[in-house]
Amino acid sequence: MLKKFIIPSLFVLFFGAESHAQFGRTYQEVGIMAGPVFFKSDYGERGDFENFSKNMGFSVGGFYYFSFIENYRSLRENFKLRLDVSYMKTDLEHFGKYVDPAKTSVFANQLRAMHGSTSTINLGLQMEFYPWKTDDYNRGETFSPYVSLGGQIGYYTSKVESDLGPIGTPLTTPEKYSSGTRNDSSPVASLTSSVGVRYRLDDYNSLIFDSRLQYYTSDWVDGINPNRNDYPENKTNDYSLTFNFGYVYYFN
Repeated sequence: MLKKFIIPSLFVLFFGAESHAQFGRTYQEVGIMAGPVFFKSDYGERGDFENFSKNMGFSVGGFYYFSFIENYRSLRENFKLRLDVSYMKTDLEHFGKYVDPAKTSVFANQLRAMHGSTSTINLGLQMEFYPWKTDDYNRGETFSPYVSLGGQIGYYTSKVESDLGPIGTPLTTPEKYSSGTRNDSSPVASLTSSVGVRYRLDDYNSLIFDSRLQYYTSDWVDGINPNRNDYPENKTNDYSLTFNFGYVYYFN
């Protein structure tokens, strides 16, 4: 699926660059971004908002834009191709009713003692669509909303620990996770979708707010993965929601 996205995108990027003298001209931008990331993992109860809101980390990155300015009205002026690289880090633990301090069972104690982290480095492409033209540097739009779809190739590192001792033993690990923990580093692909807006400061500078949903093709990114045959509540792979704030500089 990612190949079906990336290969056509690269074709548009390079073929468009070669032919812009015939159809118009191109312009390019660079930028930086950072913001909080909320990671939805196998920690905690499915559907419990606290597990999503409190398992929070941070994301930083940079990006490069390639866009068209046509000599005539064209739909392709409403698109930007964005290449970005980012780093994400999140600490993870169990929240919710099963780790309530009032509970004194072995299961509750093991859950409270269990914690971990995950970090990813991502490189990807996404296509952004602007309802108004993307050439906001000489047409004067102050706000430019957009939506986007894309794909990422990443590398994650997960770590799972217990305050009770080595993870994976009956004394430290709940039965649900007894064969579903892994301290690992591995490549991973993901699909992304964003909704955002630009705020134009002047002819060469803009601010950006970007909310991104990133769905991984693996359920091991957080380091735990209960068997879905035994625990049907484990229905989806890991995913994250990031709110990025950034700065964009237009340089040609």
